[in-house]
Amino acid sequence: MHNKPQLYARQWGATDVPFSLLNEQSWLESPALQKASDLLQQTALLRGVMLLCGPNGAGKSALAARWLRQCDQRLFHPVVLTQSSLTGSSILASITLKLGKPARNRRERNLQLIEEAVAELERRTLILVLDEAQNYGTGALEEVRLLLGLNLVERPLFALILIGDDYLLNALKLRHQRALFSRISCHHVLSPWTSAEVSLYLEKALAAVGLERQVFEPAAIELLACASAGLPRTLALLAQASWLHASSLQLQSVTAAHVQKALEEVPYAPGLQRS
Repeated sequence: MHNKPQLYARQWGATDVPFSLLNEQSWLESPALQKASDLLQQTALLRGVMLLCGPNGAGKSALAARWLRQCDQRLFHPVVLTQSSLTGSSILASITLKLGKPARNRRERNLQLIEEAVAELERRTLILVLDEAQNYGTGALEEVRLLLGLNLVERPLFALILIGDDYLLNALKLRHQRALFSRISCHHVLSPWTSAEVSLYLEKALAAVGLERQVFEPAAIELLACASAGLPRTLALLAQASWLHASSLQLQSVTAAHVQKALEEVPYAPGLQRS
């Protein structure tokens, strides 16, 4: 069976299917993303607690992953947890395993192993990242909070990055999470891209696969910006679907009509949702 997307890419003279990945070439360093990266670095250096929030598809996880790849491994040791269904006891076991220690069934033994693993890092700072943090239960977040001050150390045991939806901050203000809320040293909300940033992303993503010319007509760009509400994930999905529709007709430009076709396939278009 032929790989039609790859055939389309060759027809356009592209090296790959555009809008497939947020790689280094197509990454858009918007002011909001740069500010978030600076705060992540500051949090790691000071062993603080950072809350990175934003709507679904705003690029929170992609930003954190890119920042972690760029971290100096001589200074930092990142541990990322993405399974937000973990309970209080299982999150300790997961951290223990991530630190290269054999997890045990007993909570106190896992705490001891975590302390040993952190001591073995010597001058490197542990960075614990909890993705989809809004889904963690009270018990799991409380265990993580208690870990920060394990054995009453003078400074936090590690830097903590909480990544979650834009309502996470208010959730942490509730009484049963107030202790963790009081430890937050910085909070940043990723805002959607502006129309200008949407246009720039499309240009960079196309250039990343070797397409240096104008591909999307102005009306198509405007509709993409409106339909995606500036959210990078939705924008990439809609842009790729639009490009595929134009390619299937053996065309070399993408119009608003192709974006309309894409909207029939991609169900999440926040900019067109009725309140």
